[in-house]
Amino acid sequence: MAGAVSIFKALSNPNRMTVYQIICRKGAKGPGITIEQICAAAKMKQPAVSHHVARLAAAGLVDRKKDQWWVHCSPSAAALDLMRRFWKEPADFSDGS
Repeated sequence: MAGAVSIFKALSNPNRMTVYQIICRKGAKGPGITIEQICAAAKMKQPAVSHHVARLAAAGLVDRKKDQWWVHCSPSAAALDLMRRFWKEPADFSDGS
């Protein structure tokens, strides 16, 4: 349950949701999408995008890989699986209250 709560809390910010959608659409293949590419697609400045990506990564939604010059972001397969299971069987995530 804690994993689902942190995921949905991270996605509750509209700008963060936009960043996550871009990462899911464009970062799922290959090495991922760079922060600079996310900035261009979201029409947001780099500090804001970096902040949102850090929050998404802390919630387990995004994997980040740094090469010599760039940070590449891709959606976390484990988080996507958790969300699929949550929506398929929400009662399995009940805290018993």
